[in-house]
Amino acid sequence: MAISQDSAEKRASTVRAMISCLRNGEERQYHVGLTGYYIEGVFYSASGLSVDRSATPDIAETDKGFICTAMYPPHLLSRNTVEENGITTIDANGRVVELVKVQLEVILEDVWAVAEFIEGIQCDLFVDAEALDSGLKDIGASRH
Repeated sequence: MAISQDSAEKRASTVRAMISCLRNGEERQYHVGLTGYYIEGVFYSASGLSVDRSATPDIAETDKGFICTAMYPPHLLSRNTVEENGITTIDANGRVVELVKVQLEVILEDVWAVAEFIEGIQCDLFVDAEALDSGLKDIGASRH
């Protein structure tokens, strides 16, 4: 089933507004429900992504969605990505943690929800269950 034009426009405008708020320095916290994202060009299935000034400090809009720098534990990434990007160690409350700095890309078609957390309360800004269903059917099939 095709996603409606109204839903696609609402998704795009919601994501655009989220990016604008963060790029303007606003302290906001979002959760983007999605079926997956690309890390260094490789598709990874995922159910969501936390988006805020600390997790995605350099978020930027693209013609397909958005990109940002992210940090992931090496065991969650492809061996090639780890080898190409290298491992960084950080001190997290006295514990050494290994992370890999990567470029993450979200394609709008993979977004099925955007929620903002205001004083700990989830406020849904965009939800499209049809997009979720359609995206889940695409996983395992050819990607974008």
